[in-house]
Amino acid sequence: MSEWEISTDRLFIRPMRVAEAREWHIIRASAPYDPVTRSMDESVAMIAAMQARAAPDSDGWQQFSILAKDGSMIGDLGIRFSPPFNATAEIGFAVDVAQRGKGIASEAVGAMVRLLFHRGRRRVMAVTDVRNRAAQRVLERNWFRLEGRFVESWRDGNQWFDELSYARLVSD
Repeated sequence: MSEWEISTDRLFIRPMRVAEAREWHIIRASAPYDPVTRSMDESVAMIAAMQARAAPDSDGWQQFSILAKDGSMIGDLGIRFSPPFNATAEIGFAVDVAQRGKGIASEAVGAMVRLLFHRGRRRVMAVTDVRNRAAQRVLERNWFRLEGRFVESWRDGNQWFDELSYARLVSD
């Protein structure tokens, strides 16, 4: 296993491959409160560009596939790595509609946060739409604390919604 691969009882998590970009696009397109608006070709190009980076934890976003033990894609983790001197990362996640409510996001987020801390990050943060109570529960189950509220910072159609900022420190 490489340094950015994680195995749990039910999941295998690793940097996303270009061959998985289409499945990722479909999963993200069904995500509540943050559906993907780019084209399928743009999603494929995005993953190809991420694979070309020097390392998965290079400054910027990296997508990780959440795979069932049979190898099927059931979700993703998006990690925005800051430069190493900042020692922070931002996390986002989505799970296939058919797999929601089974604790998959909580298990994947927990495993990734442990790896991020093990690899030298000291702070992991996340931002979620105020309406996305499921994502907030995932973060709270993984010991993230609510740090702030961004008022009317997120546009969904013709309406503006608040976002909530969560974070967890390695010392938590």
